[in-house]
Amino acid sequence: MKQVTQYWLSQLCRSIQDATHAVVCLHSPDSGNYPPIAFWPEGLADHTEFAATVEAVLAENKCLVLQERDTGDNAGEPVDILASPLFFRGRLFGIIVIRMSGRIAAKQQAALQQVKNAAFWLETLIHQHALVGKGQLITLVELVASCLEHDRFQSAATEIMTDLAARLSCSRVSIGLLHGQSVELEAVSHSAGFDHKASLIRDITEAMHEAVGQNDTIVHPESAEAFSLAVNHAALAKKHGIGAILTVPFVSGERNSGAILFERSADHPFSHEDIEYLEQIGAMIGPLLELRHRNEQRLPQRICDAVREGIVKIFGPGYPAQKAILAAIVLCLVVMSFVRGEYRVTGAARLEASTQRLVVTPLDGYIASAGVRPGDIVRSGELLGSLDDKDLELERRRWSNQLGQLRMEYRAALARHDRTKVSIVQAEILQAEAQLNLVGEKLSRIRFTAPFDGLIVSGDLSQMLGSPVERGQVLFKVAPLEAYRVILQVDERDIGAVEEGQSGRLVLAGMPRKPMIFTVEKITPVSIAEDGRNFFQVEAGLKEKTDLLRPGMEGFAKIAIDRRRLIWIWSHKIVDWLRLIIWYVRP
Repeated sequence: MKQVTQYWLSQLCRSIQDATHAVVCLHSPDSGNYPPIAFWPEGLADHTEFAATVEAVLAENKCLVLQERDTGDNAGEPVDILASPLFFRGRLFGIIVIRMSGRIAAKQQAALQQVKNAAFWLETLIHQHALVGKGQLITLVELVASCLEHDRFQSAATEIMTDLAARLSCSRVSIGLLHGQSVELEAVSHSAGFDHKASLIRDITEAMHEAVGQNDTIVHPESAEAFSLAVNHAALAKKHGIGAILTVPFVSGERNSGAILFERSADHPFSHEDIEYLEQIGAMIGPLLELRHRNEQRLPQRICDAVREGIVKIFGPGYPAQKAILAAIVLCLVVMSFVRGEYRVTGAARLEASTQRLVVTPLDGYIASAGVRPGDIVRSGELLGSLDDKDLELERRRWSNQLGQLRMEYRAALARHDRTKVSIVQAEILQAEAQLNLVGEKLSRIRFTAPFDGLIVSGDLSQMLGSPVERGQVLFKVAPLEAYRVILQVDERDIGAVEEGQSGRLVLAGMPRKPMIFTVEKITPVSIAEDGRNFFQVEAGLKEKTDLLRPGMEGFAKIAIDRRRLIWIWSHKIVDWLRLIIWYVRP
């Protein structure tokens, strides 16, 4: 087992680019620990640096990718440590740790996936360890490594078939894969290409199809206890002078995938031990090659294969669960084609006050007091805040004193019967009285009161005490408590179904258990772009009121349109999108 693991590790590290060191630790039943059993390079002596990584994998029981700095000859260079647990029949039996030069995240994941794939084959080798000899096990490892190291399926399959023919003393080895209901020949030993229309190729394909159809290994000449039908094998041997034929079908997942056909001379037939060994080779190499072939297929072919497999599961034998699911889906579609439901247009909604009153500054000044904040409920005439009145009081006193002096001058002019002076002073008195009245009017306006019962929507003067304000600056926004409107955002794809007078239900985030009825009142013919989509604003009025409503509350609203078929309700958006795409791409 140690030699097999060492060989497996060497083949894996050669296939991973920039790998520098590696170690495999397997579970020891005697001590219960995980001592190192294989190294790469084989002369690696110091493996203590991997001890911490092994402990981390044991603790977390999952794959790890660690980044470190090289402490050797290339000190300071970034390196990656890839560690993966190895499982056998669902139980942890070992750990592999690989040290390699630093890579980007995508290449790290690719290398880790390569390690996972190789670990699957090591598990298979361990499973076969008790069934095959040492030399045969090494042959299986070499075949798997040969399959992994090639970039393309065709080159890997041809080399493996050629290698099998040389190792097993076969004149020719061929592999075919099942496509739909027929087998197609994919690779032949000692041949980089072949004519699919040739008589030999057709006969080999028919023999493979015969084995795949029976899902059983077929040997020609047949033994006395054989129960398989080998008509095509007999025809192949007779027509082309082949002494012995062995066809081994293989399975990938739960379905037949193809077969491998071995040919030998008549003086070297297949023994019982050969048949068991070649069945093991087919069970291991066949699914791996079939997987590589499937991964290299183009997207249309993959889609066709997936559809074909789905049809087989639906209409072929077996697969009761898939058939039950399909029957349930068809039944649901039939029901939805006849049953009608309420078609509703859904959109985000927010609550706004139907009207808002702005409280602005009547003159330049400084904030003296603030009695309310946003969210406070106020009554009509309640004091909201005020401006500093020191400058206005000084100005009022100045004009009051000046008015008293002018009145004294007026009386003196009257005593002297100076008519000219009387007229001048009388005009100045009127001017002073007007200025005094203006100052009084300003003093009466520096106190801000609520225009009606409502809610303070915005305006927090408590953070602005002593700061200057200008005439006309907005200080408060007051909204009434009983008059609200709902603003809905309706997607442009649904706006055509919305009309004035339609009703619906509104559910607010703050009141999820109390839906409220509303009526559409106005559709705004202006779109708003948001999150890459276009919306139209729809105004609606509430039919019921509650003291819990506040401006700015948000939720979702559904407008009831009419009753339509359920299948149309659930599919019309996809159908409309497809129509738009088809119209766009159509010349």
